[in-house]
Amino acid sequence: MFRSWTTCALILCVTAAQATPPLLINSSNSTLTQIDGRARNATLTVASGETVYAVNVAAESNYFYTVLTGEGEQWRFDFAESSGNLLDHGTDVPAPSTIAPGEYAFFWESFSGDFTIDFVFHLPSFEAGQLLGSTTQIQFQNQNYQFQSLSNQVRTMAGSFSGGGYSMDLVSLTPPPRTADGEYAPIGLVSYEDSTVDQVSYQSGMGSQLGSRSQRTSPLTRGGWGGWMQGYGIGGSADGHLGVSGFDYGGGGTQLGLFRHIDAHTMVGFFGAYGYQNISTDDGSEADVNSGMLGMFLHRNDHEGNYYTLASSASYDDYDTSRIGGITSNFDGVQTGTYLERGWERNLGGLKVQPNVALQYLWVHQDDHVETGGASIDDVDGHSLRSMVGANFYGNRHVHGALGWRWTPNSRASWMHEYLDPATSVTGTQGGSSFATNGLDLGRDWALLGVGLQGDRNAALTLYANYDLQVNDRQRFHTGSGGLVWMR
Repeated sequence: MFRSWTTCALILCVTAAQATPPLLINSSNSTLTQIDGRARNATLTVASGETVYAVNVAAESNYFYTVLTGEGEQWRFDFAESSGNLLDHGTDVPAPSTIAPGEYAFFWESFSGDFTIDFVFHLPSFEAGQLLGSTTQIQFQNQNYQFQSLSNQVRTMAGSFSGGGYSMDLVSLTPPPRTADGEYAPIGLVSYEDSTVDQVSYQSGMGSQLGSRSQRTSPLTRGGWGGWMQGYGIGGSADGHLGVSGFDYGGGGTQLGLFRHIDAHTMVGFFGAYGYQNISTDDGSEADVNSGMLGMFLHRNDHEGNYYTLASSASYDDYDTSRIGGITSNFDGVQTGTYLERGWERNLGGLKVQPNVALQYLWVHQDDHVETGGASIDDVDGHSLRSMVGANFYGNRHVHGALGWRWTPNSRASWMHEYLDPATSVTGTQGGSSFATNGLDLGRDWALLGVGLQGDRNAALTLYANYDLQVNDRQRFHTGSGGLVWMR
């Protein structure tokens, strides 16, 4: 008896649904709820240039049947007290993951409870917004690399000056002649100043060498200017997510800097960088970005190997974009950033370890502009706040090469987390209609891994080469870099 009543109820619902004029679903009316009826037909229209990349269903009923047919395709599923994407349940194998332009018939049937059916459209104007939103996130990655590279440079330069956790420099002196009984001939120390007199001990052979530094017990005062120059190249890719196209990424540039030790514990400096970046999305859009950056930093350490680094920068950006159909644009932008790092230096057996934590804030702005033959884009502002927790590792054993070079391997590992929105929102108009969309969401967490080799000669010149990887489940960025540091 119960089965008979249930069958009759279903027949009545289907009959009523068929008798009621179908609802119209399009890019302007894309959401259905229980207000639209428990069982009903609808007509889905996907216009030329549009696609539907998800039909998200959330139902409370213990029976919620859905079916979508058209253009030779069919998707159907019973979302009983569950949620999901109807496009994951096509009758063909493999099932199409998007709905192409055309007209489709949609039917749903529910016993009770609330429900939501959301047809997620991808419009032509979205491509412009998604490209710029993804470009903003890439600018965060580029500026993050500049700060990470600067941090590595500062640690190297500070260690070369202070001798690690001790404010000592290396001094190489020729010992005085010995007397007949083998003792050193007496010497006199003369001072015409009230400042502390350096104490000098004489050793011969390798005993006078402490790494590449010699020992001086009095604190160092002001040093001369030094500098560095680095070249780098970046390549990688990011996977598409939630209907936003993935992309391939490439870039390169140069970073230059000047620094000076104010005293044994304090170093200040300036840096600049030029960078080029290219983003090629899976849907055929492309962006080229040329950037010029200027910044400054302050580094402070103590006798125990503890240090702080504070840096800030500002950049000017020039953008050129292109999309399928000959749609192009050119516009400007700016970005600023602040970086603070706290670190410690400890020796563990034959390994020097530098645990560190860092916090950085970045702001990227893109000017409003109008594409040639495309959309009108509003100003874009992106904000990023990231923390990093990790450590750097340096071997205490060195390989001595030709011409007096001493080579030391190093490695680093850290975890980076994004606290603000991982996807940038973009708004604009096209064809008289407003739109809002997001760029690619690259995730909130990344592993940062790196290895390198550093060569020192005469405590005045350093060469280095590095490989770094930034990776999570959606992106993979590889960076190779090399450069030199000179000190006076």
